Amino acid sequence: MRENVIIIEDSDRHIDYDSVLAFYEYKKVKPDFNMKNLSSYDLVIIDIKGGYFKDIVHNIRMIYPNINILLILDYKDNRGMKIIEDVSGYGKFLILNYKSGYQEIIAEKVQFMMHPEYPSKSFSIAIIIPIYNEEERISHVYRFIEKLKILIENSFINIKIYFVNDGSDDNTDELISKLIKKNNSDGDYIYKNTLIECKTILKNTKKAGAYIEGIRNINADIYIFCDGDDSFEINDIAKMINLLEVGYYDIIAGTKDFSSKNRSMIRRILSFFKRLLTKPLLPRGTYDAQTGLKAIKGESAKLIFPYLEEEMGLAIDLEMLFIAKKLNLRTMQLPVNCIDRDGSHIDIVNDSIKYLKNIVKIYNAHKNLKI
Repeated sequence: MRENVIIIEDSDRHIDYDSVLAFYEYKKVKPDFNMKNLSSYDLVIIDIKGGYFKDIVHNIRMIYPNINILLILDYKDNRGMKIIEDVSGYGKFLILNYKSGYQEIIAEKVQFMMHPEYPSKSFSIAIIIPIYNEEERISHVYRFIEKLKILIENSFINIKIYFVNDGSDDNTDELISKLIKKNNSDGDYIYKNTLIECKTILKNTKKAGAYIEGIRNINADIYIFCDGDDSFEINDIAKMINLLEVGYYDIIAGTKDFSSKNRSMIRRILSFFKRLLTKPLLPRGTYDAQTGLKAIKGESAKLIFPYLEEEMGLAIDLEMLFIAKKLNLRTMQLPVNCIDRDGSHIDIVNDSIKYLKNIVKIYNAHKNLKI
């Protein structure tokens, strides 16, 4: 069965969609089309020169959060990154700055969005989840995996999930093994690929070793580092992927300081002072290093990797961003929604003291680093 594409256009660009969409069934509609009638379409192309296209994008995603959207803008229109940052939902969202002769490029974008499993235009995405003694909180981990499966099944089939067991000494390893066995035998919904793997570190490194192990042993075009306790939303993960696929940024660091739920007053105060102390080490426009959700391009991760130190523990996020600053990597801070879960393994007093000491170590270790 041929896949369906709908084009919402005002006919001002005169794109030859007969050649662009030769292998698809497509329909053209005007901007006043009833957005509730999109359930049978696999992709929406918005080809409108008027500024009201933002309302159309918003209205579509309110009804269909997982639908794929390709937005066509004029070649010199610089609003693309802001639009992606603001858009809701968890489907793919790509922007093409169009000029005459770009028919083949539109066809490539459509092919990538409709069939990301094709290697020629596919991004491989690794979601790396550090875990440590999760036996008491395993229900959060299970629930988060179910949400990630929604993201994968609906939008990004080229995602693979990697747990990195950071030296757990409870039954975490056995519980994760059961989770992997169940999900990897759930049929062929991911084109026969293995959905989840787990790598193990023999000693607890307070997350640093999990990051290093992930970059060392996993090859991907995009790495997502994410806490596994179901504290983050798949909408924000999708947004990070969409932003990196545009090609401008190298790293996107989430921040939850103004959106976190259930956060105690003492953690808010400590976070405030950490931001003040770490600001000189962070790339321009970045003010929060510690939120446990980050995305980084594969080639940028490989540049940073040789300089990472396992002893940095919870300060590994700060070390990554300071190295990124010294290497002139392009970094974006993205507000994300977050819930602080009970049962955190962080010792607020002792870990904060060690973190402060590691700020000095990070600066001294990399202050002379250059491209």
